[in-house]
Amino acid sequence: RKKKEHDAVTVLHPTATVHSAKLRVDGIHKYLDHNSFRFDHSFDEDSSTEQVYQYTAQPLVSYVCGGRGVRATVFAYGQTGSGKTHTMSGIQKMVADDIFSFLSDNVLEDDSCCSCDNTTISIAIFEIYG
Repeated sequence: RKKKEHDAVTVLHPTATVHSAKLRVDGIHKYLDHNSFRFDHSFDEDSSTEQVYQYTAQPLVSYVCGGRGVRATVFAYGQTGSGKTHTMSGIQKMVADDIFSFLSDNVLEDDSCCSCDNTTISIAIFEIYG
């Protein structure tokens, strides 16, 4: 790291802190402003796609396969080039694998549980550019 450089964001689960370089009213002196945001879970640059999946999308699989006719959304937001498309591509594959595994493992005993025999799966994937 070059001298006098700093990270713009520091992530220490479950908090993400944004560091903003500011200039004092006198127009000469610089300082850093820090704003912290707390999340259910936060991830840093060393987090794997599997870790992101485990804490975000994986709990939704049993939720949507619970026989209640519900929907779920996974939404990734971030800076261009930060790895959203790469991460979401991996998550999409893991979701599909887990949904079909869940449905295949369920023997149709009654109509209250989803199985391959009584379930229609629809998945919509959007990548929005701005």
